[in-house]
Amino acid sequence: MSSRRTSAAGAKHAGFTPTPVAHAARLLLLGTLAVGAIYALPAAAQQTNATASAEARSYNIPAGTLDQVLGRFGREAGVMIAIDPALTSGLQSNGLQGNHSVASGLSTLLAPHQLEAVGGSSGYRLRRVPAGDAAMLPAVSVTTSVRDAGTEGTRSYAARATTIGKTSQTLRETPQPVTVLTRQFLDDRILPDLTDVLQNTPGVTVDYTDSERVNYFSRGYQIDALQVDGMTFNQGGSAFVQPDTAVLDRVEILRGASGMIRGSGNPSATVNMVRKRPTADFQASAALTLGSWDRRRLEADVSGTLNEAGTLRGRLVAVDDDKEFFQKGRTEHKQVFYGVVEADISPRTTWTTSLQYMDLDASGAWGNLPGNFDGTPLNLPRNTYLGAAWNRWDRYNTQAFTEIQHRFDNEWSLKVNAAYTQFRLRDFKQSYMSRPAGATNPYLMSVTQSHYIGAENDQLSASAVANGPFTLFGRKHELTFGAETVRNKATDSRGVATSSIGAPIIDIRNWDPYTSYAEIDQPITAAPNKPNTTSQQALFGTARFSITDPFTVLAGARISWWDYKSDGQPTTNYKVTREITPYAAAIYDLSRNISAYASYTEIFTPQSAKDINDNILDPIRGEDYEAGLKGEFFEGRLNASIGIFRINNVGKAVDDASSLRPCPNNPTVDAYCKIAGGKTRSEGWEAEVSGEILPGWSMMAGYTNTRTKYIIDTSAANVGQPLRSIDPRHLFRLFTTYRLDGNLQGWTIGGGAQVQSDSYVRSGTITSRQGGYAVYNAMASYRFNDRYSVQININNLFDKIYYKKFAPTGIGYYYGDPRNVMVSLRAKF
Repeated sequence: MSSRRTSAAGAKHAGFTPTPVAHAARLLLLGTLAVGAIYALPAAAQQTNATASAEARSYNIPAGTLDQVLGRFGREAGVMIAIDPALTSGLQSNGLQGNHSVASGLSTLLAPHQLEAVGGSSGYRLRRVPAGDAAMLPAVSVTTSVRDAGTEGTRSYAARATTIGKTSQTLRETPQPVTVLTRQFLDDRILPDLTDVLQNTPGVTVDYTDSERVNYFSRGYQIDALQVDGMTFNQGGSAFVQPDTAVLDRVEILRGASGMIRGSGNPSATVNMVRKRPTADFQASAALTLGSWDRRRLEADVSGTLNEAGTLRGRLVAVDDDKEFFQKGRTEHKQVFYGVVEADISPRTTWTTSLQYMDLDASGAWGNLPGNFDGTPLNLPRNTYLGAAWNRWDRYNTQAFTEIQHRFDNEWSLKVNAAYTQFRLRDFKQSYMSRPAGATNPYLMSVTQSHYIGAENDQLSASAVANGPFTLFGRKHELTFGAETVRNKATDSRGVATSSIGAPIIDIRNWDPYTSYAEIDQPITAAPNKPNTTSQQALFGTARFSITDPFTVLAGARISWWDYKSDGQPTTNYKVTREITPYAAAIYDLSRNISAYASYTEIFTPQSAKDINDNILDPIRGEDYEAGLKGEFFEGRLNASIGIFRINNVGKAVDDASSLRPCPNNPTVDAYCKIAGGKTRSEGWEAEVSGEILPGWSMMAGYTNTRTKYIIDTSAANVGQPLRSIDPRHLFRLFTTYRLDGNLQGWTIGGGAQVQSDSYVRSGTITSRQGGYAVYNAMASYRFNDRYSVQININNLFDKIYYKKFAPTGIGYYYGDPRNVMVSLRAKF
């Protein structure tokens, strides 16, 4: 056991250590190119036949009202159908049986009623057949590609579209790398919260201070752009509760700078969590998940129409999640409630409103492990928790959301939405370890207690987006423009109490979270109320010009206003006015299935540092260059991409060694004034495959090769070094499932791996290292019938010992989860 721990963290730094990553990258590249080559062969007659049959699916939809039958057909076919009650009210349908394409299915359902369906940018709409054409009913008139982004019910890892860029676009129409984790993938992996999701996302790393304090990174920069249903969503500081995936349809991740989406931030990635919406027909489901360390999770989901006409629909999702951890003395209880209502207030206008509440009580939070004085791990047992069992971190989040969407006759649409989010810290009391000054024994630590209450964070956001076609020089193009505003007000805790124990010194090898340290009843001292407010407003616009049939050019810009104010600290107030962020891209369709893309975008990051003249430094500015290939195969059931990127970030605050120390504008801090002189770079390449490779065989796989470095820095030791040496240069993530047939019909088996190269963290002359490693997972499920199924997941199948976080100083080590098992029972009604 001890030798395994030593090898996990003590491998020598020698470039790319684990050969499995290299093999995985080559296989992924060869697979991506092979799929493209197969589709490029014009003589592939068998492929032609497969494509033809793939256009049809089998349906068994019973008779009912036409609204109900169309709703179910749309869900099973994976298309959006806007149902006009003025056309369908009172009409009955015989249902739909047999094999049909989308076109023939719609024609069969609508023809008896003298109706037809017309495709638009957001789905299909119904209309009456023009007089005189009733004897020759057209099947379906499709005027543009359908971009329905919903993934629920598709049983697929391949997303048809993404909504992360303000409007619905297919992945090939998005000239930056995009990963979409579908509802099926979330279910197959049993990923309960956002951290679990991003830990399984290609190109994203999770930085664990401990299980409760996490940050997300991509391409060497922190991900600070989170969205819910396309609305900017800040993390709410110490009161933040991890979003639960039970309420989500999918998670979209756009890597690289997202200046058109957010304006300010890091050139890392944008994460958009898209929640479930009500369904046109009734459905209900429940899931019970039991797992290692006394995990008990119950989910319930009910959806359907709320009136006879079907113009009012609702959905309710509830979660109760109770679990312990592999560390002794740690527990967590989470409750989630989500309710959403949709109303067709006119044939072309839909109003949506929702309310979400998340409550988390975490006992035994914090409590990381120290290392040796030389930066190596102490190899304490994995269940060691260096905090008290009475530690607690209780908080709750509430969000109200509303949206109105109107579809005009000319294919234009307008969407206006607003959200108000409250983050509240109820109680935060911790005991935590620190190493005494002058200590010579690495196992001897002192303990401190802290108690905070009442931190608050309120966020109000609103946006309006218009999208539609226009004609120029005889060709049809697309325009998107709008405005948004976000205001975030955070208030420090209203009360604080701290008590430090200097003696006796505690030997952590004898520490027991339940008995070693009693809770002290401390009086709460009122803390100064120092709210700070961040406001951002923006105007944005993007035009998609169809130059020729295969060639599209995108051009746009965003104008941002950014303002930060801190009460009681006027010296920290700063603002950015009329910051212009340009955007340009080009897409060329090389064939029916493959497109080439290139894009350029910028982003800016305000900073509060000041120069010797007491002036706020200009924002950090980033440039992102992307180029690559994207493919869509098997009628959209498989997506593949490969691309390269380079990001330059300039203007970062660095020490002005020519100035006075301490800086005259901040004499109480022993530090130089600052200048905007730093420059960093991130570059590399990545490849991804998602969807159905063969009938019944689904895969989500991604490989990233990222190189980051400081180009200019006042510290000569930093120049040429990685921005975050703890992030691996090579990262490969894979999960795949296969649905068995014949005598084994009903069974699905699957497995995956997370493989990364070695990494290190340096502090002064001390360096901690962890060699490259791989963690494997497995799953199997059995579907008894259309209603009931059971699934088992085994994570860390071979019980690999590794660290999610390590550091040469402080309390810096945090073990990765040992092997654990989850069993889920699901029922649908």
